[in-house]
Amino acid sequence: MKHRILSACVGLLLLTGAYAQSSIRSVADAMSRLPEMPTAEQLSDEQAREQYTSGTFAPFSQAVEQSLLLANSESATIAARMQSAGNRQTQRSQAAMQQYSRNVEAGLMPSQQEMVQILMSSGIDLDKATEQQVMDAVAGSISQKWGVSKDEYLKIIAMAQSNPKQAEAYMKSNHPDLYNRLYAVNGNTDLPEGADDRHNERFGEIGVELASLLEQLNNTASTYRPIEQSSWADSDEAREVDAIEQALDERLAQWAAGLKAVSGEVPYPSWWTDGRKKENALIDQWNRREAQRRLDAAGAYRNELKGIFDKVAALETENEQLGRDSQDNSLYLMNKLNLLTFRNFLQHILVPYRDVLESTGQTHLDETGALLQGKG
Repeated sequence: MKHRILSACVGLLLLTGAYAQSSIRSVADAMSRLPEMPTAEQLSDEQAREQYTSGTFAPFSQAVEQSLLLANSESATIAARMQSAGNRQTQRSQAAMQQYSRNVEAGLMPSQQEMVQILMSSGIDLDKATEQQVMDAVAGSISQKWGVSKDEYLKIIAMAQSNPKQAEAYMKSNHPDLYNRLYAVNGNTDLPEGADDRHNERFGEIGVELASLLEQLNNTASTYRPIEQSSWADSDEAREVDAIEQALDERLAQWAAGLKAVSGEVPYPSWWTDGRKKENALIDQWNRREAQRRLDAAGAYRNELKGIFDKVAALETENEQLGRDSQDNSLYLMNKLNLLTFRNFLQHILVPYRDVLESTGQTHLDETGALLQGKG
């Protein structure tokens, strides 16, 4: 019994593992697995349509649905990380203000009043200025307090942002007096990790771009309407089929009248089968044309959505790349939370597939028949 219980547990683990692996974990993952639309030939052939539905569309659709379930738990996890990051950010801000005050007192940084005067006289638009523009504006004042040129100050700061240890070694070797002054004030009072994330500006830009893409997605989804199927009865093919069928009926009646009295089944003649094949060829022609018409509309919608999702996927990938060394950055986490909204919107890209797969064509006519009980 114990072995059976263990086997059952292993089976459940394997099952849930397969379930998790088949689900979609990101927008980029979804776009890499997005199937091509079926062809008009596949839609016109019942067996080919069923094979595409079960073998191509259904697995992707199920992966999207599973992704929605995962997104709910991921949202809660990210929200908890954001709260924790917010608490750490508050601590960083408090520590940064204390450290800034010590640097001002030591003559290493301009005071807040001096900073305001510098920025006001710089002529930059503070509402639109980037971090780099602000840094460049105050670089002259700080470099004077450091006793180095503006270019040297900017070089040290850039080095510190990309490789703090390298910057420390550089100052220690090339500017020992400056190094000693900075170390005396800041050496034992490092800010908590992540206090000055160089990716903040780009994280913010990614957030703005995601908001714009979400608006585009909403607008695109709200304007799509599936194309209505044309009436078979009003088509040229239907009129040709009716004409062939009428001629077959008349000829069949003449054929039946000429039969001797028999019992059982008498197969219809080959010319009747040939006529029905011509009719079915016309039905196929209409079905393919209708399928292509629906595909043109649904495919255009699918491609428009894919174009938006591809842009989202690129931003998603960039956000994760920047977040490798910024896991506790609130802007990074906010972007991750917003990206879950796009995961939910993946349901929209299933719509054009369903529109064409659920629209059935005109059914084939039987190509064989028989007269029962003699002249019947």
